[in-house]
Amino acid sequence: MITESTQINVGAVSNFPQDLGSCVKINGKQIAVFNLPTEQKWYAVQNFNPQNQRMVLSRGLTGDADGEPIVICPLHKHRYSLVTGECLTDSAYSLETFPIKEVDGELLIEA
Repeated sequence: MITESTQINVGAVSNFPQDLGSCVKINGKQIAVFNLPTEQKWYAVQNFNPQNQRMVLSRGLTGDADGEPIVICPLHKHRYSLVTGECLTDSAYSLETFPIKEVDGELLIEA
């Protein structure tokens, strides 16, 4: 099955805090957005944590695990790769990731 995706402008990059998560809603999906300025990169993953069934990942802590950028669930401390969506503490779980980029001071997510 082929699904069509579209780049959605979610706002000015200045609206998103550095080193913290934010949440945007696109087509009924909550997406956690992270700005990691030390890497000069943006990441977008589903906000829904499949392990505890809560929309909390945008409130998680960011960091790295052996050089891989991660988000840590604020409730139970499960760690997820922001690059692949893989859960680093339990391989039975993973997150959907979304392509994200900055263009002319605006943030675009492909969803």
